[in-house]
Amino acid sequence: MKKHCVVIGAGIVGASCAWHLQQKGMQVTLVDPELPGQACSYGNASCLAVSGVVPFSDPGLIKKVPGWLLDPLGPMRIRPQDFPALIPWFWKFWRTCNMQKIEEIANAQSLLMHRVFADYDEILQATDSTYLKKDSGAIHIYDTGEQYQADLWQFDLQAKLGFTAERLTAAEIKTMVPCLKMAKESVAVLMPDWHYLLDPAKVTARIADHCASQGGQWIQDRVSSVSADNAGISLHTESGRRIAADQLVVAAGAWSNLIAEQLDYKVPMIAKRGYHSQISNPGIELEHPVMSVNRHVVMTSMEAGLRVAGTAEFAALDAEPDYRRAKVLLKQASYYLEGLKLEGVTEWMGQRPMLVDSLPVISVSPRHTNVFYAFGHGHYGVTQGPTTGRIIADMVTGNEPSTDLSAFRFDRFMQPRS
Repeated sequence: MKKHCVVIGAGIVGASCAWHLQQKGMQVTLVDPELPGQACSYGNASCLAVSGVVPFSDPGLIKKVPGWLLDPLGPMRIRPQDFPALIPWFWKFWRTCNMQKIEEIANAQSLLMHRVFADYDEILQATDSTYLKKDSGAIHIYDTGEQYQADLWQFDLQAKLGFTAERLTAAEIKTMVPCLKMAKESVAVLMPDWHYLLDPAKVTARIADHCASQGGQWIQDRVSSVSADNAGISLHTESGRRIAADQLVVAAGAWSNLIAEQLDYKVPMIAKRGYHSQISNPGIELEHPVMSVNRHVVMTSMEAGLRVAGTAEFAALDAEPDYRRAKVLLKQASYYLEGLKLEGVTEWMGQRPMLVDSLPVISVSPRHTNVFYAFGHGHYGVTQGPTTGRIIADMVTGNEPSTDLSAFRFDRFMQPRS
């Protein structure tokens, strides 16, 4: 009899875990209150940012935060009423803002990133979805040469880890993105190791659908309680359903701590909220995603129009969206894109699961050998989803992963006892 594994979470990470587990011969049940491919897997910037190994905790970050918070068009906002509860997370995050930690984090991320394209090729081919990925590279824009020079250390670190970047001439950028408005002092950099998806929600849904078509079970419900022992896993849902299984994968994104605390304990993770405005009739089309490094906004042409995504809002997990953040993104896009029409705009907010060290948890439970965790990917859930799924499937089925996973352990945040 096949072993039965339940996967909680039907985003790109959870769907990929379910798909890979099924490929290894397991009976799989995928559970989520939302349809596959919603939440962050729906509204992200749609980029596979493979060279994005440098964490956000660069040593100069703290100096920038006050200006960002005071700027109405700035890329960051903290809701005052939620700030006291966020202080412990910010303290732990601040402690990673040094070059030694940054290099350690970047090295760990590179272990995952170098497998991303191969893992995507495998899962997209199997689900007849290869047409949904484009490999044209992305263009990063710096408003001034001084800002570009300040980031050269990041390019050096990326190059050391095997990723490339190419500074573009004014003529090259004009050919590649004719509608892009750039000042004389601006700098454009091509990031060849960035691919993008035309519809990340569709990609995720097709992975989940393929899993279901091969015998996997899909349950649209919210898990309310879970327990585990040597005999197996027992889950209860809000609708009153009980699910029994041999093994469990928790891939519920920003909500994963609600499950983890029932089985182990919470890890230092918060919801780093992102917004997008999607324009169904923008009047322009980009052959390459364009990211403003200084304004923290990404513009990507997709099947349904131009998506303008970004910002970082820190708030409680259950706080209401503030769609003024999405409207700010349109102002930033208009600053860069000549001829942009703002017709047919829809707005969205999602909760990025962000751990203090900017690394995901990809790990067996410290207390239960039949429980596994796959969450906390921050900005790189859509990038690392299929790779995480492959690794988790190896772990669940008892195969030794080829990647050193020590940096992604669930228990890495526990203080050693003296």
